[in-house]
Amino acid sequence: MRPWVALPTTGAVSRVLLVLAMALMAGCSSADPGEPQERTFSDVPEPLIVEGGQAELTLVASDIDGVRVTRQESGQAGGEWGLEGDTLSLDAECSLFSRCHVRYVVEAPADTDLSVSTDNGSVSLTGFTSMVKVTSDNGPVLLSRAFGPIDLSSANGDLTLEDVASDTVRLATDDGGIDAAFAARPTEVGVSTNNGDATLALPQGPYMVFATADNGEIITDVDVDSFAESTISARTDNGTITLTPVE
Repeated sequence: MRPWVALPTTGAVSRVLLVLAMALMAGCSSADPGEPQERTFSDVPEPLIVEGGQAELTLVASDIDGVRVTRQESGQAGGEWGLEGDTLSLDAECSLFSRCHVRYVVEAPADTDLSVSTDNGSVSLTGFTSMVKVTSDNGPVLLSRAFGPIDLSSANGDLTLEDVASDTVRLATDDGGIDAAFAARPTEVGVSTNNGDATLALPQGPYMVFATADNGEIITDVDVDSFAESTISARTDNGTITLTPVE
């Protein structure tokens, strides 16, 4: 005869499952910000290559001599970060069942050439006077008060430019949108979209405009002159690109 074994009641099983669920929820919802961590690097590579991965990146022009990085995290976050050679790696990793967030603030001299790449994290840059190049997969990119050459591209994230006074600007996106406001008339602009819409608010022209559209549309509300010194090359597959005067 088999020995008699007491099986847990339905109520006991429910209580065990409830305890496990509460434990998982506690791990997932832990989002209290930790103490900021700061690292300073005396050398400023040219260009400074920034690799962001999943983290939120904020790059700010500063009057410091080197590069200062501040990391703020919430939840159970990990990830290596530091400067090696010319590459500033800013990783973010979440532990299992943890909802975490990592934000890096990078301060560098205004005339630093920047080459930034990210997967899903957002990127914002402010006040740089030299070259700015950003490549993003899914995260949005915000660029403000830029004065040097600009090259921004994104697969799905939106590109937003505010108060830009750059001579040369290249903007490209697959499915994301583009919203660019210029503070000074550029010399050369290239804008390209596949499915996303784009709006460029431009100072008084005239402009030489080269437009290519498959199923999309390019709306030109700025002054156009085939002999103008400022040129705009606009291409879209299915989206709408609008060239409009600054209000």
